[in-house]
Amino acid sequence: MCFSSQHILIKGNFFFFFRCFFLSISCKFFFPFLILAVQKKKKEEERSMKNSTARTQPEKRFEHLPSDDNRPLAIGANFQDDPLNRNTLRKSHALQLDRKTDYAPHTEYTYTAFDGDKTRSSRKPLEDINDVDVWNGWFSEEISEEDKKYFVARFAGFFKETVQNSTMEKERVRKVCIRFHVEDNSISIQESQEINSGITDTRILDRRQVPKDTRNPSNIFLLSDFQIGGSVTIYGIIYTIVDMDARSRKYAREVLGEEAPAAVPWPDDVYSASVKNTFSKSAVRGVTSDDMDLRRAVEQQLAGIYSKHSNEDITIARQFFKNPIKEHLSYLALWDDRANISGDLHFCVIRLYSENTSIEIVEDRPENCGSTGGPILLSRQRVPKPGSDLAASRFQEHTYGKLMKNNYLSAEDIHIGETYTIYGKPFFVYDCDQFTRDYVKANCGFSLEPAIDIKPFLSEQKNHKVMFYPPPPNGFGSETEKRDNWLTLEGKTARIDLEKVIHETGRVMKFSAKFAKPLSKDDEGRRFLVAFYRETDEVEVTEKAIRNSGFMGGRFLTKGKHRMELPNGTTRPYTPSDFQVGKEVVIFKRPFLLLEMDDMTQHIVNGTDNPTNEDKMRYLLLLLKQQISLKFKKANEAYRSLAPQGTLGYQQVKEFLRSCSCTISDEEAVLLVQNIAPGSNGIISYDQFLEIVNAGIENMDEASLSARSVKNVNMTINTTMKDTASVSEIKHRHRQLRKSLQHKLIQRKGTVQEQFRLLADHSANSRLNRDTFRKSLNEVMHFNVNKPDEDMLVSMLFDGQQDEN
Repeated sequence: MCFSSQHILIKGNFFFFFRCFFLSISCKFFFPFLILAVQKKKKEEERSMKNSTARTQPEKRFEHLPSDDNRPLAIGANFQDDPLNRNTLRKSHALQLDRKTDYAPHTEYTYTAFDGDKTRSSRKPLEDINDVDVWNGWFSEEISEEDKKYFVARFAGFFKETVQNSTMEKERVRKVCIRFHVEDNSISIQESQEINSGITDTRILDRRQVPKDTRNPSNIFLLSDFQIGGSVTIYGIIYTIVDMDARSRKYAREVLGEEAPAAVPWPDDVYSASVKNTFSKSAVRGVTSDDMDLRRAVEQQLAGIYSKHSNEDITIARQFFKNPIKEHLSYLALWDDRANISGDLHFCVIRLYSENTSIEIVEDRPENCGSTGGPILLSRQRVPKPGSDLAASRFQEHTYGKLMKNNYLSAEDIHIGETYTIYGKPFFVYDCDQFTRDYVKANCGFSLEPAIDIKPFLSEQKNHKVMFYPPPPNGFGSETEKRDNWLTLEGKTARIDLEKVIHETGRVMKFSAKFAKPLSKDDEGRRFLVAFYRETDEVEVTEKAIRNSGFMGGRFLTKGKHRMELPNGTTRPYTPSDFQVGKEVVIFKRPFLLLEMDDMTQHIVNGTDNPTNEDKMRYLLLLLKQQISLKFKKANEAYRSLAPQGTLGYQQVKEFLRSCSCTISDEEAVLLVQNIAPGSNGIISYDQFLEIVNAGIENMDEASLSARSVKNVNMTINTTMKDTASVSEIKHRHRQLRKSLQHKLIQRKGTVQEQFRLLADHSANSRLNRDTFRKSLNEVMHFNVNKPDEDMLVSMLFDGQQDEN
């Protein structure tokens, strides 16, 4: 609500003229006015009592009821409550009614829209109110000679106040009333009240003469200093004059001989705009269908009648009586669901019933289609149009929702060739029957489009493979946990590489490093210790404490599975090969130059961190005998288990110890074979194996398993044993493949000529080449072997010369 300048001036001087009013009126006129007011109040009370009685209905009497002569009646026999024709003395309701009218109204109304202004300010007053007796104001604009001497000029103005600690507004406009007393050139300032601002009528400045400059008290403000549109500074506050009252304008025109300029509009701030927006809204709104339902319910309870129905109810009733029952329009539609898993192309019929525009969707299924369930996809109901106001809110949860009486699909909204989304399913309308075309043309005023050919839809194949699009990673946990959580809803525990754990446990590579590209001079002297844990591929950076450097030593980067950024934008885990002396390692975009490594790291790089010595060989020899004694009871069983192919060399010994959770190198396996069978050439025969384990299998005691039982250990590696073992394994595998091929040929039970034709794939020239033989091994004889074994079979049958065509 915005206040005019006249309102502010009158309100600012309210109490002053109020006291003058009572002093000027004589006591002899007070009592007649009092008597008139009492009589007027009495008339208003009589009229209010008359109008407060509810609408009177005709009394309904029944002749068969017994008269009330104080005779005892049966229980309930004297209850004569007629809800339709009873007399009621209930207090009338006043919902959305004129406050000047006190009666129970009829519910006839102007629905949805109305002509004219219905606000309270535009309503006419009661006829019996006498406008002549109403007092128009506290003073008039006439100026007498005495008023000219003691005249008070009133100006409307404002000053701006800065608002601190507020995100809504930066400054606020404070409206004031400035009174200038011509008698002694004194000034008083009073602030006007703002609604809901917390500011009341406050006197800012008492009446006094105000100097323009405190250093010169004689130079005071005069009436000529106050001009509309100008500003005056009073005690450090800048006041802007925007208007003056009509009496002050007349004084300036008649006494001073000056014409006051027009008023300047008030400046707007955030608070004034919000108040203006709030009070500018009309208190009366168009009556909605929901409001009408509430009024009809109240009217039925008070009077027992319904005076009017809503427009939607009338339209629905007319449509129901106009159209025959179960008359419907039939549209042919397609629902293409082939993009989903197990989806199909559905042929549907959309039935729109003309009596209430309800829709039913039925699927036309072909015979033996394999579909289960009923054919009705959507039971008969009204379907809202797209974009209707049906957005559910938290206030409609566990309720029946909003009562919607319009904005439903009708015959005017459905066209041929359009797609309609009904409850999330797209239905493409491609045709309709002749009755539907005639009905739409006669009642809707337009003709439907011709039918659409759906053969392209039938020939198109849309059953594509459903792609899995995992959600974006949430960043929780380690790299393995993030990936597992990214791929599956219920993650599984990551598998542990036991071989890596056994081989890399306790192996940590430590390097001394510095910044390769220091950001400042202070970073040039900083030194770091970069540690790489080979067991878990984790990186840790620790800063060394240097005296008087200004940097506190300690953890620079916590231990974790950090990733290395590649030039193409991807990342990968750090590997041991990334850490070399003299090489730059970028960790979180900070390049580190590796200066040197410690002795243990040097042994790890050279492979000498775990050297093979006599004690270790004794331990491995005892471990081999112990595992054989624990797992096997007989020597032949042990030999067949260690050498399933018939050859027991260093590879088989190494594989057996790996199955016992003991990983050794090839050199250690060769030394084991040398010490177990000194006279062998790298292959342990069954007789040599018996000599080794025969005494220990059944008669092995605690003393034989101690380190003292192994006297001498040969630590000289025979380099030819690896080649000898490999050649022996190849020969043994050669014999096995030959026996397998012979067995396959014998199973065919044919002559040599038939077997040759079978292997030659019945070629016309009766020639068997390498390619044909390879094809016959896999497709004809089903001799499924790997590529080395296949090459070995080919080499047995063919020489090294090129095949002839």
